[in-house]
Amino acid sequence: MTGTYSRIFFLITILVLTVFMLINPRETVDAAGYGFKLWYMVIVPALLPFFIAAELLVGLGLAQFLGVLLEPVMRPLFCLPGCTSLVVAMGFTSGFPVGAILTKRLYEEELIKPQEAERLVSFTNNSSPLFIIGAVGVGMFNSPALGCLLALSHYLANLGVGLVWGLTATSTWDRKSSSFGELCKRAFRTLVQHQQTSLPPGQQLSNAVKNSINNILLIAGFIILFSVLTRMLSVWGIMHYISLFWGQVLFFLKLPYEAAYGIAMGMFEITIGSQTVAASSGLSILNQMLAVSMILAFSGFSIIAQVMGVLSGMPVRLSFYLKSRLLQVCFSLLLTWTLYPLFFSQEAVSTIAIPLEKILYSLNAWQISLYSMAAGLIIIAVMMIFSLYRSSIK
Repeated sequence: MTGTYSRIFFLITILVLTVFMLINPRETVDAAGYGFKLWYMVIVPALLPFFIAAELLVGLGLAQFLGVLLEPVMRPLFCLPGCTSLVVAMGFTSGFPVGAILTKRLYEEELIKPQEAERLVSFTNNSSPLFIIGAVGVGMFNSPALGCLLALSHYLANLGVGLVWGLTATSTWDRKSSSFGELCKRAFRTLVQHQQTSLPPGQQLSNAVKNSINNILLIAGFIILFSVLTRMLSVWGIMHYISLFWGQVLFFLKLPYEAAYGIAMGMFEITIGSQTVAASSGLSILNQMLAVSMILAFSGFSIIAQVMGVLSGMPVRLSFYLKSRLLQVCFSLLLTWTLYPLFFSQEAVSTIAIPLEKILYSLNAWQISLYSMAAGLIIIAVMMIFSLYRSSIK
């Protein structure tokens, strides 16, 4: 019955959106144009290399290789198989929705179970360092330090979500102690066996590019759709009442209307919401950080729709994913409030009126994306060393 009601609500939403597009064609075109510009100037250079690399890493057997080496790390921490370490590393250094794409690949390869896939995707989808530090920190607040504060609280909060679900999950791991040599031998044996049955490198590269382009086009559709949806909510005044609601709920922050409006917009699209909060006056820097941190943690219905669209056909509950986002919001607010004194200085923090696409494009998105990818590989290497150390002392 719940599924029937949700489908009826979805049908009504699409009908209303269609009416808006017919009545307001100019607003529709402007909103769609903004979404498309955001996609091809920011999303494509920032995420496409990650998509291709992620497809190739799974296809070439790295996930299976890491699955053996990092089992002693991933099981105790997250109650997940070792192969999910690749998803954690890439998800925490790339951005939405790389974590969902890799989770789906592991599930299709039958490397993880349905319950593990649901828990894995709940904490491996993050805003990218390029967006948090570059666009929000530098572009919106003119302060790299504040960008680092938001990034640290964002990633630690999501890591906390994974630890919570790992502690509450039922573990079926058979804790067999293995020496350093035995662990390496089993890992390389698994890698060799995969190479014997895998596709030729040329075909794997072709499939990786094709799948990545399909995923990036899927994201384009979601971004454009939600750009029009948020414009509809603003033009018809619905966002005004959502803003009043958030002003009442977050009364302890003493939010001015502009900040409450930014949080309301952030429920649907994190970029517009963060920009609106950063530009609001009459709000302390700490409260601005808390508001933006909450927006980044929830990620917005646009991102949530992208993630669930990638995971279509998989046994991942939307209710569980939303519960994880709310848990991350709580952790992120607490961490931002706690860490704020370490990052804030008395220097002036002001916003700069530069369009988002120009901010990110001027930061060389390709280069920063590759640096983030290198950071993901370093994270894997550190986990690997820790895993081998644990095995050697048993």
